[in-house]
Amino acid sequence: MARSNVRIGWLTAMYGASALTAPAFAQQTDDTVLEQIVVTAQKREQNLQDVGISVAALDSEALYNRGVTASTSLGAITPGLVVTDYGNPVITVFTLRGVSQFDFADHQEAPVAAFVDGSYVPYLSAVGMNFFDLERVEVARGPQGTLFGRNATGGVISLVSAKPTENPEGYADVRVGNFGALRAEGAIGGPLSDSVRGRLSVLKDQHDGYFKNALGPDKGDADNVSWRAQLAADLGERGSLGLIVRGSRDRSSTSPYEARAAYPDPTTGAIRSGDAQAHRDFCASYFGADIPNGAVDCLSGDIATGDPYRIRHNRGGAFERDYYGATATVNWDFGAVQLASISSYGTLEKKYDNEDSDGTSLDTLYFGQSVDADDYSQELRLSGEGERLNWVAGAYYLHIDGDYGASTGYFLFDPTLQAESVNQYRLTTRSWAVFAQTEIKLSSRLTLTAGGRWTDDDKRFALATDCSGAGCDALGLTDPSLVQGTGFDASVPGADTTRSSGNWDAKLQLGFQANDNLLLYAGVTRGTKAGGYNGGASAFYSVDQVIFDDEELTSYEAGVKSLFADGRVRLNGSVWYYDYANVQVFSQLGPATVTFNRDGEAHGAELELAARVARGFDVGMGISILSTQLDPIDVQNILTGEISQRGQEMVNAPGATVNVTARKEWPVGPGRLSLQADATWSDDRKLNLIDNPATRQSAYTLANLRLGYAAPDDRWEVALYGQNVTNEEYRTVATPFVNFTGAVLELYGPPRTYGASLRVRF
Repeated sequence: MARSNVRIGWLTAMYGASALTAPAFAQQTDDTVLEQIVVTAQKREQNLQDVGISVAALDSEALYNRGVTASTSLGAITPGLVVTDYGNPVITVFTLRGVSQFDFADHQEAPVAAFVDGSYVPYLSAVGMNFFDLERVEVARGPQGTLFGRNATGGVISLVSAKPTENPEGYADVRVGNFGALRAEGAIGGPLSDSVRGRLSVLKDQHDGYFKNALGPDKGDADNVSWRAQLAADLGERGSLGLIVRGSRDRSSTSPYEARAAYPDPTTGAIRSGDAQAHRDFCASYFGADIPNGAVDCLSGDIATGDPYRIRHNRGGAFERDYYGATATVNWDFGAVQLASISSYGTLEKKYDNEDSDGTSLDTLYFGQSVDADDYSQELRLSGEGERLNWVAGAYYLHIDGDYGASTGYFLFDPTLQAESVNQYRLTTRSWAVFAQTEIKLSSRLTLTAGGRWTDDDKRFALATDCSGAGCDALGLTDPSLVQGTGFDASVPGADTTRSSGNWDAKLQLGFQANDNLLLYAGVTRGTKAGGYNGGASAFYSVDQVIFDDEELTSYEAGVKSLFADGRVRLNGSVWYYDYANVQVFSQLGPATVTFNRDGEAHGAELELAARVARGFDVGMGISILSTQLDPIDVQNILTGEISQRGQEMVNAPGATVNVTARKEWPVGPGRLSLQADATWSDDRKLNLIDNPATRQSAYTLANLRLGYAAPDDRWEVALYGQNVTNEEYRTVATPFVNFTGAVLELYGPPRTYGASLRVRF
């Protein structure tokens, strides 16, 4: 706690120093200003500086210059956001201010809601996506449930596509790089008639595997094709219709896990790594295995290479994902009242098969998942704007219907112990909500924002299990006290297969417009995330542990939006405290996984600075500090069997992050030369619920460079780029399998990549 107070004090002092020094920029003779950023964080278009919400937003040009080409890149540009995937988009997790959902079962929804052109994306398997032909990306921090729904506890990530235009236009962008990288995207659009406009956007993105596999195909590769087709039509003078149809196809390998030797501390039971003799002693006493020095686990005999990008996987595996959707938006102006209707449909088919889950040459563990799901949503909104009153009210309906499969193979190298479990389950979700929010001008400078939402959730769930092989009984896969042994349906005693709940979100906030360039705001916001059911491949829990409750987050936040130096310096900041009830936390030890509820709290602050130092010279900085705490959780010492309770930090919640960027342009010859550098520093953080030394990631820095040359009218540009130019080695996932193989299973982020690009506009 003291550490966090020091950080908050340091940030407050830094903000004060920045505010005092900012007017120095006014001495520059250059009269250029920062571009205005438009956001829709309150379901209407507003200037970023007029919105009393902590929002990070980048337009298409900033995304292009920063090399932000996928959702996994958002963490590098957004203070407080950490994005995790598993070497492919099989599951993508957004952690915003410590709020996240790490359960990789495909039926779970995330507490950081993702929207594409106003459509909610309910699948963890679908939020990992490529960015192409976008107008902007917005990240709204803190609970946004009043306007965005029951799963926006941590915030909202919103993608807005470039819209069809009145005049013909288009572009083409081709990038090539190391690891056989090829990324080609383009769009073309314009008028189809006097009242109808269209736009077609396409993307092809592929690269070879970053991880060289000594026993089979390399991993960490990608092969994606995405497309988007749009129509925009005028419905007389008062109405408009927008229709978007989109699709995405992915084919790649499974996750490139690597085993690292790990062992429990003989005294405390804490899982550690780094002491070869301690690991050998543990393998001998726990597994009866005599292993060589440098072994990566207790079973395989593999020796550590010292290179995290060299793996030994006996299984190849494949990831296949097809995701399609459509959104129809109707707007109608009745004069004093405006109507908006957003109708969305999505369908996801995913097959993730034959993952080498032990990360070694020995056939110890494999894993697979499948999804066949559809979703439909309908939102109707009425809104009005006036001098003293802005308001919005509406209703929302969501239906998700999914069939899911998950399989695991255990100890397949041993005929006496091998087992294969296959779980099939189904979840149907029906949710409806009504909501309203209003902004009332109490005076020329003071505004009150108040809103609320009621959501009713109904879920139906059933899980069938099966096991084959000699090891089913020995491994507990048929234990009648566990769901893995009995399944979960109406015939199982105590199994409640139908769950209904209602909950509310709310917002109450004051905003004070001190002058045209300074907004102060403070308020309280309540967000909720729907409860649900545990499922997946390893149901090693009892019937009464299947259901987990709604989580409820109450946020107290104050912030400032400010412009200095005649609009050339933008400085936005916020401080906040979260009172977090029934946090849905996810625990994994070996193949055993479970989501359950615990109370917690968090507090922190963010600061974002953007400045136009001179013509053609922009700099930016973002800082986030964070402190999180969960109530005590059961922690078992695998050596003694003793269980103790310990408070825990939230997962993937670094104490501080800093990102900086600088971009300079010079006139050279007939065109413009540009140089951009950006870097992100992340404090140490834990990668698993239980805080063990072996599953903590130490602090690291990622740096990127880009050199470009463009025509004066921006009709074309050529560029050289480098990502992770220092070749930093850092882990994104670390899961303890000590009681299963004597290792921690790890995933590393991409190594250094570089290449060249050509963009042409027409």
